[in-house]
Amino acid sequence: MVAYEPLVETTRGGHVESLHVGALVAVASDGTERWRLGDPSLLSFPRSSLKPFQLLALVDAGGVERFGLDTTDLAIATASHSGEDVHLQAVRRLLDKIDAPPSALACGAHEPIDAAAAARLAERGEAPTALHNDCSGKHAAMLALARLLRAPLDGYIELNHPVQRVIRAVLVEVLDLDPNDLVVGLDGCSAPAYAVPLARMARGFAWLGQPSAAPPRWRAALERVSAAMRLHPELVGGSHGRVCTELMRAGHGALVAKVGAEGYFGMGHRDGLGVAFKIMDGDAAWRARSVVAVAVAERLGWVAAGGLGEHGPCVAISNWAGRPTGEVRPAAALNTRGEG
Repeated sequence: MVAYEPLVETTRGGHVESLHVGALVAVASDGTERWRLGDPSLLSFPRSSLKPFQLLALVDAGGVERFGLDTTDLAIATASHSGEDVHLQAVRRLLDKIDAPPSALACGAHEPIDAAAAARLAERGEAPTALHNDCSGKHAAMLALARLLRAPLDGYIELNHPVQRVIRAVLVEVLDLDPNDLVVGLDGCSAPAYAVPLARMARGFAWLGQPSAAPPRWRAALERVSAAMRLHPELVGGSHGRVCTELMRAGHGALVAKVGAEGYFGMGHRDGLGVAFKIMDGDAAWRARSVVAVAVAERLGWVAAGGLGEHGPCVAISNWAGRPTGEVRPAAALNTRGEG
């Protein structure tokens, strides 16, 4: 089995100048592999694509009822948000519900992903805070779980804190992981990160897309999380320019999508199919994963062809003078869907 295959190519003068290689797998809710490119057992870190499954811990433990959480709260907890005002307000609202101050967030601070939001912050002479961190919603949900468990807020990101032990147990069960053989790292937001086989994540997204096909134990929690993402795609990503948001908008309530760092992406659909893929070079320019995600969603019939515009499946490249130089496009393997 080939570990990786070319997924995306860039051109210049009509000639392929560079390639992004990776692995992709589509899995049905019953675990049947339907399509693969590269190694479906690839072990890698889903990074932020894991957020919907981390949130299951709070939902399953009764956090929605305990704190009166609504779909806005759940959506922002799954987010890698752009740092727009709507995102900051949603995180503050969640923190208010659990009586936790923004200073309790341990995710660190960075400039908003959204360029306009970052410019407004700079114009006011203000430094970014932890609220602007794209993971602040996830961290607010972790603080909520700490409140629910009557555990200290301090240290909630540490591997052996009660919050992280509960989240880890949920991930092990839902994604069918070996608790004695977990590869654990540190995420960019300082919370624990876990490596997961690609096919396990794809099945997880199949269940997120079609919760009724999941094990009965997790159906209600998965439905709450997926419904929130579908209702508020602008909170999961941003009001504009974010491919996960635009895919969910184009999917008309049937599609859930979640980007992860370093070239990771996951999607699930009401038809019971889930997809996970990893761009092996990390996709630092954030161009390859959008092309793959859109190309796959179109090929599976989840979105209309050509409806995602700037996100793909073919994206024009221009130079600094604004002159066209080539394009980013799906490689041949993505244009021929084979059965697994």
